[in-house]
Amino acid sequence: MMAKAFSEANRVLHSEGHLTVVYAHKTTLGWATLVDALRAAGFVVTEAWPLDTEMRTRLRGMESAALASSIFLVARKRAVLTTTGNYEAEVVPELGGIVRERVETLWEMGVSGADLVIACVGAGLRAFTKYARVEYGNGEEVPAERFLAEVETVVLEAILSKLSKTVGSKNGQTTLAGLDPATRFYVLWRYTYGAAELEAGEAIIFANGTHVELEGQHSLTQGKRALLEKKKSKYHLHDYTERGDEQALGQPSEDGTSAPAVDALHRVLWLMEHKPLKISEFLSEAGPNVEQLRLVAQALSGPALSGGELANVSSTAEQSALGKLLANWSTVMVGKAAVEERRTGQQTLFKN
Repeated sequence: MMAKAFSEANRVLHSEGHLTVVYAHKTTLGWATLVDALRAAGFVVTEAWPLDTEMRTRLRGMESAALASSIFLVARKRAVLTTTGNYEAEVVPELGGIVRERVETLWEMGVSGADLVIACVGAGLRAFTKYARVEYGNGEEVPAERFLAEVETVVLEAILSKLSKTVGSKNGQTTLAGLDPATRFYVLWRYTYGAAELEAGEAIIFANGTHVELEGQHSLTQGKRALLEKKKSKYHLHDYTERGDEQALGQPSEDGTSAPAVDALHRVLWLMEHKPLKISEFLSEAGPNVEQLRLVAQALSGPALSGGELANVSSTAEQSALGKLLANWSTVMVGKAAVEERRTGQQTLFKN
């Protein structure tokens, strides 16, 4: 029915005319039908821009991941109706350029959170809808769902890179780009959705874009004090108050694999609030990358949760704790760790 409506719009539209579609779905899950309908009707999405259409203090905006803006998609008639594009050689390279430009532009304009993600996904449709059919190298058609997952992945990568540049690194060698998958997932969820819970379908799409598993062995929902919890049809992301009291949190696994940075950070935050004298011992035993923890803490306390529809929502307990940690970083982290390191070094020297 949507394709029929757009086909009629295409029929009556002047050859140089524009079709504008206002769209306010907060996730790529609902975009596939729209994308397929526009393509089938012979339209190319040429632009996508977010415009504020909702009150930021409305109850739904405060309790959910609802958008503060609607996405205005601008489309034109496709000049050639039967074009075929190669996914790997033509679509994906163009998509990367579009997304990087749009993330940079909208970031500078103050657009953030879910609004930034969805607006950039909309802009990325240009690389896909310019062709009547998009194929893999083997001739198989690329479904809209597959492309949308790819778009969201590229958008989230670009946002993470931007966040990394925003928080900065003292030595210039540690960045958010090198984070483990679980921590990347946590930072991007908090940036995009804040403390909101996600419907299962939406969470799955988001997980695909961040390359993590929600269910099964070694997934984010497994183990004591798991990072993620499924509540009926929704997923809830745990903060440090819900998991930081687990003594093994942040410690290396039995095979020596380092724990996710978010685990170590959550443990430090909990210890700071309840057993501050134990922080030095934890850092010595767990051996996390302290500089990387600082970058994650900065991302979660600053630009990650300060924009978009979440701007007028009071700080969470985690944000307050992160602010306290960062304000006392040298004393809580660097100072204690340095003292422990010096003590250990002196003992080693004495034994020699």
